[in-house]
Amino acid sequence: MIPLLSRTAQRHNWLMDPQPGSTEGQSGSSFPAPDTEAQVASQVMLAEYAALRSEVDRRATVQWNVLALQLTSTGVIASLAISHASDFALLLVIPLSSYMLGSRYILHDFHLKLISRYIRDSLSGRLQDHLPWESWKISQITSDTGPRGWLTPTAWNLLHPTRLAFEGIAWLALLTAALAAAYTWRDKTPAWGLLLGFALLWILGALGTYFLHRSFNRSTGT
Repeated sequence: MIPLLSRTAQRHNWLMDPQPGSTEGQSGSSFPAPDTEAQVASQVMLAEYAALRSEVDRRATVQWNVLALQLTSTGVIASLAISHASDFALLLVIPLSSYMLGSRYILHDFHLKLISRYIRDSLSGRLQDHLPWESWKISQITSDTGPRGWLTPTAWNLLHPTRLAFEGIAWLALLTAALAAAYTWRDKTPAWGLLLGFALLWILGALGTYFLHRSFNRSTGT
């Protein structure tokens, strides 16, 4: 009787336990739990946010380097042009260099705003709005960028120091070069080749400065 009960109990345990090759006992370990998936997704998004912040720091540093290069090169060229009255045509280099460096500055500014908008509109929502800085910043500075904010540091208008450092200096160099040419050549007209070259460089600098002005205006809304 006892051996019969023992065999019955063993058969009952064998029926209750999952077989070694069955998938019934492994169903819980084949797929991660929802909490685990959420944690992994959050870690991936936080790593993405950290990479974006590093990219923001890098581009902001490059922006300041471009601005410093613009001011330094402008000072050097202006000093060379002022030191000798006959070298006033060197001032026409300033609008061209301002266009190239200013366009580079605007390019980095565009990418910085693009990253900020991505964090605000996409990444923060997927993290249950745990990254509120970008939205809060926009709400705080919106009033400063309106028509009444001309003299505020956040207003991206013609009186903004950064725009003055690029297009303001370029227009000033063009005006100074034109006045210097008119004063120097008032008594003696230069050769046609020199006059034509000066006029072409002046027009090219004016066009570059105009396109730079348009680029700054377009970057206001990005």
